[in-house]
Amino acid sequence: MKMLRRKGFRQSVIRDEVASTDAVMFNRVWRGVRETVLAYSESEALAYRVRAEDVDAADPFTVDPDRRMWHRGGEFLEVARQLLALPPPPGHSAFPAAGLA
Repeated sequence: MKMLRRKGFRQSVIRDEVASTDAVMFNRVWRGVRETVLAYSESEALAYRVRAEDVDAADPFTVDPDRRMWHRGGEFLEVARQLLALPPPPGHSAFPAAGLA
């Protein structure tokens, strides 16, 4: 959880009405891309990357599979590590565009 917060993810607790359970959500949006980890427990989590306009922020549990850029389910630590290990989305860079020459 600390590694996600250090990488700019915001943490909150939200209710999944379909599953009738609470989940810890880690979420960040950068340059129009939303990355989310939903943790139900240590052994059950979902992580995905999607364009920000392709997800309803009020319902992070429902994302059109055809719109997801990447997704995984499994143990919390594993899906969080996989999400953080992804390369930047197309058109993004870890370096600022200005000043490089």
